[in-house]
Amino acid sequence: MNKLVFVLAIQVGVVFALASSCSITHKSGDYACTKTSECDTGRDCVDGFCVISGTQQIDSPTPSDGHGSGSGSNGCPAQCTSCSVSQKTCVIDCQGADCSNTVTCPPGYSCDVKCDTDNSCRNGVVCAGTTNCKVECTGRNSCQNVQCGTSACDVECSGVQSCKTVACGASCACDVRCTGTQSCGDTITCTSPACHIALGCSSLPTTCHSCM
Repeated sequence: MNKLVFVLAIQVGVVFALASSCSITHKSGDYACTKTSECDTGRDCVDGFCVISGTQQIDSPTPSDGHGSGSGSNGCPAQCTSCSVSQKTCVIDCQGADCSNTVTCPPGYSCDVKCDTDNSCRNGVVCAGTTNCKVECTGRNSCQNVQCGTSACDVECSGVQSCKTVACGASCACDVRCTGTQSCGDTITCTSPACHIALGCSSLPTTCHSCM
């Protein structure tokens, strides 16, 4: 009789334990979704989860060749390795993208081009149509034929022998800083002769800064 009671007690305990394990709340499931209408107000359905609207960082899973004309997930320009669609910012990082061809920033975006690998961005960087353009030439022999647009343009030439042929063009504020060994060795064209400083360019003089 005692043995039967003991067996029954074990069975009851197992059932209780299983029931308890099933009652655990998995918070990640609370935010699972297939469409935005399933999310709470102020959240969008992104990659199967409800995230706060306008704060997501969208990463392009496939490196771009720099010529992207389409768009990636949620409208992110194809050439961007990461971007914020709501804030219109685009990062093109040569460690995650093919920067051996011309790198073209998407029009209407603030663009940050990271030429951070050796010999990256050697076939041109085009900033036409951007709201702001920053080009970081940190890799050895990086950056050749950088073409600024009409917006503010900031070119950092800190890589060894970086920056050959940089044209500020009609940029409203163009800064080209040549801090790398043997950087800016060829044809750095500022918006006007008054904007030349050392080997690069400066937007500090009032005549060199007219962005509204």
